[in-house]
Amino acid sequence: MVVPTGWWRARDEEPAEEPYDTGSRPPDPSPLPASLRPHLIPVVLFGLLALLMCAPVLPAPTTLAIGHEGNDVWNHVWGYWWVAEELSQGRLPVQTEQLAWPYGGSLWFIDTLNAVLTLPVQAIAGPVAAYNASYLFNFFLCGVGAYALAHQVTGSRSGAVVAGVAYMTTPHLLGQAYNGISETCSAGWLPLAILAMRSTFATPTVRRAAFAGALTGINALASWYYGLFAGFYLLAMLAGGLARRTRAETGRSRRRRRARKEPTSVPIQWGTVARLLAVGVGATALVVVGPFSAFVSTMGADDAMVTRDPAFVWSTLIMHNMTDVHALFMPGRFYSPDLKAVFNEDLIVVVAIGHLLLWPALLGAFVARNRLGLRWLWMALGFLALCLGPFLYIGGDYLLVSGGWVPLPFLAFYKAFPMFSRISHAYRFVQGATVALCVLVAWLVAELEQRRGARVALVVALFLGGGRAVESFVATPAVFPLPVSEVDAHPVFSALDDGAVLDLPVGVPVLARSRYLAGQLVHGQPVVYGLNDPTPPLLYHNRYTAYLLEIERTTVALLPARMPWLDIELGRHHIVQEGLRWVVVHKAWYPEARLRMTVEFLDLTATAVFDDEELRVYRLDPE
Repeated sequence: MVVPTGWWRARDEEPAEEPYDTGSRPPDPSPLPASLRPHLIPVVLFGLLALLMCAPVLPAPTTLAIGHEGNDVWNHVWGYWWVAEELSQGRLPVQTEQLAWPYGGSLWFIDTLNAVLTLPVQAIAGPVAAYNASYLFNFFLCGVGAYALAHQVTGSRSGAVVAGVAYMTTPHLLGQAYNGISETCSAGWLPLAILAMRSTFATPTVRRAAFAGALTGINALASWYYGLFAGFYLLAMLAGGLARRTRAETGRSRRRRRARKEPTSVPIQWGTVARLLAVGVGATALVVVGPFSAFVSTMGADDAMVTRDPAFVWSTLIMHNMTDVHALFMPGRFYSPDLKAVFNEDLIVVVAIGHLLLWPALLGAFVARNRLGLRWLWMALGFLALCLGPFLYIGGDYLLVSGGWVPLPFLAFYKAFPMFSRISHAYRFVQGATVALCVLVAWLVAELEQRRGARVALVVALFLGGGRAVESFVATPAVFPLPVSEVDAHPVFSALDDGAVLDLPVGVPVLARSRYLAGQLVHGQPVVYGLNDPTPPLLYHNRYTAYLLEIERTTVALLPARMPWLDIELGRHHIVQEGLRWVVVHKAWYPEARLRMTVEFLDLTATAVFDDEELRVYRLDPE
């Protein structure tokens, strides 16, 4: 094992004891390598904490899904199912005819990596269990990843445990789990990628560079945001190396380090660095190029189901996904922006750092030996500056100075780099800052261990780790226990076949309406709605379905005595010829008068085949 003496350079630990004489001592019966045994207890701890975080779904993991039912849960569970279906048919998951019937469209599921990793779970227990398994795995990986990075940086197991617990209970991750956005919880790959890069700089070999590059590629596949964050950390390592070399070349700097008894470093061989970078970047490209090309091509296609138009991204950044400075520090259920109040959405924006992470981390930055903590502090501050978005937003509004909004560093990146013009969630940069802050907390514990002994460090570690978890769970905007959604489709859906399905009503919130996708997990037939599609144009353009929309939106309580039956029948005939076969009325979502009118109209124009308290199902037969 190595313990770094700089941002990226390491020295060997004390030499290990000589191996036991196997002739005088019995062989070690433990199946674990000796180097892993000290880490067994932390790993078990992270596993138990991950189980606690996923506890609400454990009673029924095949039907209960993590996340609020009004958010993205349904889209993500559907994505796991769809990726598995496409791969089982020997097709790449880049085009679907299951949504936006009758056209379909190009689509890259944003959480394809986890959908692939959990394929064995899905094969055994279904897509809901696979979706839940991804959370369990990724919460656990967050703990292990932050633990491994902090242990490499500080050499303290107690400090590394605190870092692992602090990272896996990050309020932002809990908020994203509440929203049902599973890919954002794949944050454990980021500290592992940083660890691999640091190890490559400490012991530069082609194998390490290739491994670091591949791991960085996997991190990018988990979330394009985290791929970008890893890139920033790599640039910081290179900049730190350049600064160290510049200082090493001055005699005054050398004399100062000798006087302080600081370790001297060998200047970096930039030719070696260039070769290792080429190997690492090449390994990253091998992992990322294919999926990233598919992602870009599907979003740029004429039939793209998900797009990132710069105008849309910009309006989203400044009108929906703002980051309030107060939200970083305010305890309790403080939401700004409050998406429920402003947009009637159940999504929550959680960027709280947590005071039991922030202040110990700041202290760790200044007590770390050789000023190494300050480098991590600068990284945390850089990410926090970017997470604030393009303009300064404080106390629920943009700050005005001289008649204009105050610009922030994100705005410069947005204008300078095309990649930033596709970033609609600047607040996710808080996760990059959290990595650095967790390392700094580990530094604090490591220094206590050096100065006050292991027992004092252990007590402080227990306080910081336990306090951090409790604070994240009960004293931040994150919701804990996590809510669950029941993805248990009605049995009647299994009888729907041989044609497309239209679920009614149409006029419900878009994210909440995505729960209709639970039925498709059972019947497997195409559905009319796309992803985040307010109202499919097809429903307006066809006279039969347009009349169903009019019934939903009318203020009268009865069908008119005279109706445009010729137009209605022509529209019905046309859409049946196109392939629409089933209309499913979800009764609970209708006001009583609208439900009565809808049922009356469908009774006249379709064949009712099923009815109970929840659903009324109609079949559209060709004439």
